[in-house]
Amino acid sequence: MNNLTKILIVAALIIVVAVVIILKNQPAESEKETAESSDVGTVTVPSDSTNDLIAEEGEICDTILTIADNYTKDTLSETNIEEANSKQENVQETEKNVQPKQKTATGDVLAIVAGEEITKKELESEYKKLSPQYKDMFKNDKDLYLEQLIIKQLLVQKATEKGYIPAGNTNQSKEDTGIQKLISELGNDVDIAESELEQFYQENKGQMQGAAYEQVKNDIRNYLIQQKQGEQTQQYIEEIRQEADVILNEEWLAEQLAAKPKNPLTDALKNGIPTVLDLGSDSCVPCQMMMPIFDELETELAGKANVILLQIADYRDLANKYQVRVIPTQIFFDQNGEQYLRHEGFLSKEDILKKLKETGAEL
Repeated sequence: MNNLTKILIVAALIIVVAVVIILKNQPAESEKETAESSDVGTVTVPSDSTNDLIAEEGEICDTILTIADNYTKDTLSETNIEEANSKQENVQETEKNVQPKQKTATGDVLAIVAGEEITKKELESEYKKLSPQYKDMFKNDKDLYLEQLIIKQLLVQKATEKGYIPAGNTNQSKEDTGIQKLISELGNDVDIAESELEQFYQENKGQMQGAAYEQVKNDIRNYLIQQKQGEQTQQYIEEIRQEADVILNEEWLAEQLAAKPKNPLTDALKNGIPTVLDLGSDSCVPCQMMMPIFDELETELAGKANVILLQIADYRDLANKYQVRVIPTQIFFDQNGEQYLRHEGFLSKEDILKKLKETGAEL
């Protein structure tokens, strides 16, 4: 075979390979659709049939493969590479920005507490179990009762984490026991100094019915321990509530708010004069003793101080907001509407006037 013949054969083979490569880089209609919908550009590698075609000539084989390789690379232009990279970046950006769909509390679902749902049916079922006293408290405050169920659910979850409630437990009694263990931990380190006992005795000596300090010392200690334990529990509940992942049914809450009686304290705190609020109940003896006193003060202090006496059953939202633990409770506000001090139990007319003067009332 002379050199000219070899050259012609090489030339012919190059043309054949080029045609094969061109055909391979021109996908069928279905392949085009796939390529167009793909996010990453692809490079087609010569198949084994191309290698078979040129395998007879060893020297020519290497030359043609080199040409074919260079040709294939050249067919993917710089513009196509940029487009492919751009598509890939867009896909990555889209995937990064896609967030899991957030659950919403709608319809019969009133709240979702760390993934656990509280439904209308559950709320009504739990409400029916309440004693008549508590039913009366929450009859106009189902939203506040929902908050109680949310807090209970959070406490159950915390008690379960500590092992006080078996995982997967549905026993009401075991849940209550587990919550009690969790709460009891909070007050283990409560200590009352002697000076606190003496101070409390002096401040409330008028209500001690003539008893000496040593006679009531232990009772005062027990009362103050319970008070501090209550404060620690309240603080703990506030912390876990703020940190909790809770989704509320806003539409249902708006309906509950619209159905409530107007709160007289809201406007009172805006009129620029001091306020005294008493939260009590008709069934409470000390509360009954406060009623005529507040009737007198309301008349005598008109324009000088806001004097408001409310039934706690009708304004549980206020009781919850100001953390009322016993009734009656009196809360004093200054002329700016800021809480100044509070008192639990019966308070005489003279003491109320004295405290109102401290808040800035011109009596």
